[in-house]
Amino acid sequence: MPDKIMTLNDFETLLDRYGAVLDRWPTATAAQANELLAASSDANRLLARSSALDELLDESLPAATLTTAAVRERILADITREAAAPGPFAWLLRGPRILRPIAVAVALIPLVVGYAIGIGYPPNGVNEDLVADVSLLAFSEYEGMSDAN
Repeated sequence: MPDKIMTLNDFETLLDRYGAVLDRWPTATAAQANELLAASSDANRLLARSSALDELLDESLPAATLTTAAVRERILADITREAAAPGPFAWLLRGPRILRPIAVAVALIPLVVGYAIGIGYPPNGVNEDLVADVSLLAFSEYEGMSDAN
């Protein structure tokens, strides 16, 4: 780009590529950027916006945490922390002994209720008269409609 004048689009592309610190740019390109900055308020706004973005990125993720070893350590630490965390029923195994029978009793309640409901039905299944009565009640609203007959 040394032989042509830098445009705002070129400057914006270079800001995305090299960042807002012009000292990190190639020397000839940085010289052209400085000329554009001296002549254009739009270029100064682009540089300010890029500087703000660079600051946000630096604050949110410091460069020291970008190494492969650091990322690996963070992942392994998360896995270790999750593996060491007690599960939802860990208190049943490691908790106070007095809670264990209570927990077993609470877990058996649905089983007992289901069994009681199951033995409450007649041995031949559902009463057919009851089914017919409920069906008549369910469809009684539709008997008066013209398309029901």
